[in-house]
Amino acid sequence: MSTTDVPSATKAAQVRLNRVTPSHCRVVLDNPPLNLMGPAFVLQIREILTALENDDRVKVVVFESAVDDFFLNHSDFLANFEELTSIPQGPTGLEAWPDVLVRLTRAPFVSIALIRGRATGNGSELALACDMSFASREKALLSQFEVGVGLVAGGGPMARLPRVIGRGRALEVLLSADDIRGADAELLGYVNRALPDAELDYFVDALATRIASFDKWAIANTKRLVNEASLPPDVEIRAGWDACMASVKRPAAQERIKALLEQGLQQPGDSENRLGFYLGQLGLGGGPATEPERTLSQFGRSRIIAWPR
Repeated sequence: MSTTDVPSATKAAQVRLNRVTPSHCRVVLDNPPLNLMGPAFVLQIREILTALENDDRVKVVVFESAVDDFFLNHSDFLANFEELTSIPQGPTGLEAWPDVLVRLTRAPFVSIALIRGRATGNGSELALACDMSFASREKALLSQFEVGVGLVAGGGPMARLPRVIGRGRALEVLLSADDIRGADAELLGYVNRALPDAELDYFVDALATRIASFDKWAIANTKRLVNEASLPPDVEIRAGWDACMASVKRPAAQERIKALLEQGLQQPGDSENRLGFYLGQLGLGGGPATEPERTLSQFGRSRIIAWPR
């Protein structure tokens, strides 16, 4: 297996491209300790996506994490917000992050999300943009947390989720802002399957290897026709991004973000480990969880979120 780090002047590589074979690649998300997404991450994943789009040999790309307990987490809300918003629009005409997601969905190769750990906000959006997603039954947590902090999601889940799991279930995911374990995500249709953690890597590798053995033209055209029947138009993705940007500086959102920061947001620990629980406490005036609350909470591993200020 050969490894290509992203050639970039934007600090250390947070995203790596591993070429298993010319037709089978892995994109490794690696920004420890929490796998947060900031401007450098967006620039690097966009660079890798461009390389994959321009390689006619690529048939399958698997997205996976090198960080324990985190597939891809929420945005780095202590980063310079202007560095993200100043990234030029991509080829779709959308802003940088939604552009990456739309291009991934339309790419002529198959994309697979291997979800072990938390896929919150951006991580959930990446999984929804992939053609298939497979989760660890024991270790995966998915969520769209944004409503819990007074925000609107920016990567298109309002457009994608209703088409994937139906309107009612999409509203449950988006408006509860709660953590969804792998097994429940499978029941909802949020992921293709939830597999025992010990079997997840083998299953995804076998599927990717199988698809990579097939004809590229047949793969690309089958995906194109499915896309025509199922994808939201770009105008819906753009509307979500615009609403997200408008929500960021709202006082209500800033107050909730501040409260979460005070409880340990973006630091390894209970707040990041049990995001769904802590979000549910914000409107109730709850402070840090007590030990009995930790015991009673059905979510043993949640985390918390905010936005750069």
